[in-house]
Amino acid sequence: MKQYKEQHINELRNVELEKLAKQGQLIDVRTQEEYEIGHINGSTLHPVERIETFNKDKDRTYYIYCRSGNRSAKASKYLAKQGYDIVNLDGGYIAYEKQHINDESTAEENKNLKIKPNRKQFNFSGLQCPGPIVNISKEIKNIENGDQIEVTVTDSGFLSDIKSWVKQTGHTLVKLDESNQGINAIIQKEQPKGLDVSHTTKGTTIVLFSGELDKAVAAMIIANGAKAAGRDVSIFFTFWGLNTLKKTHGVNVNKKGIAKMFDLMLPKTPVRMPLSKMNMFGLGNIMMRYVMKKKNVDSLPSLINQAIEQDIKLIACTMSMDVMGITKEELRDEVEYGGVGTYIGDTEQASHNLFI
Repeated sequence: MKQYKEQHINELRNVELEKLAKQGQLIDVRTQEEYEIGHINGSTLHPVERIETFNKDKDRTYYIYCRSGNRSAKASKYLAKQGYDIVNLDGGYIAYEKQHINDESTAEENKNLKIKPNRKQFNFSGLQCPGPIVNISKEIKNIENGDQIEVTVTDSGFLSDIKSWVKQTGHTLVKLDESNQGINAIIQKEQPKGLDVSHTTKGTTIVLFSGELDKAVAAMIIANGAKAAGRDVSIFFTFWGLNTLKKTHGVNVNKKGIAKMFDLMLPKTPVRMPLSKMNMFGLGNIMMRYVMKKKNVDSLPSLINQAIEQDIKLIACTMSMDVMGITKEELRDEVEYGGVGTYIGDTEQASHNLFI
């Protein structure tokens, strides 16, 4: 009997994935454009939109991946029904890229660069976004081209931020790794990068600062509409906007002090977010959801599900999470984490930026 199962993509080593690719068993179901930007070496492109045309030997097991695992799950279930042995690689290219591409490409591109013994070292542990990036920017100005600095940072969003920052500034990320002590990075100063910014017509970035239901719904409607129109969409959730990303069933996390106070004041799920006008101690929320349902307007959780299915990038601000005592366990599994550096990196590739 044919089987369908799930496995996290990072449970397979890079060499195992590339072996599967060479054997024609690793299938990428994203779009042609996504595939061209980056893919696992040797993987076969077969977009999910054309999955019904999949016609391969049914005596082999096929490993299916997409950007995060949503489209690959749909494709996998379809192929399993057609009699194929299928493994859906949960986590998708996002998880693979974080574990393999970034560190390996950095090492490959900079294999001729040596770590210099006279580098300056800085400990930015405890600083939240944008503190580490701001301090690195200051210290880089105090050294000569070709010199290096080494930094230790505890903010989890720094892993994404520093990669974006070096791309924008033209400096070189010589080394980047993470341990129980924090994130360690070595950066080499390069000749200043030109200030010309090339915009595309396909990018849309949204900052959702508000924690109010109507504004969150508006943001998600705009985001889904922009994605449907062919734009690349990123939403950066900060401060009260983080409530939008909470799981719909609510998660009980043991908190203390200020974090516990915030927890008592903030809604447990996005459905309970207040209205910006006429909230009336929660009655307005109930009325709004009733009217939306009656008028066939999608609920906020449904709009977020649509965004996830369309692979809209949902970024939670790690600094805001720390300030408000919000943990990763409380947020949806599909959420990415970053800071202002990550957001600015996306805005450089966008021509349409909104603050809500």
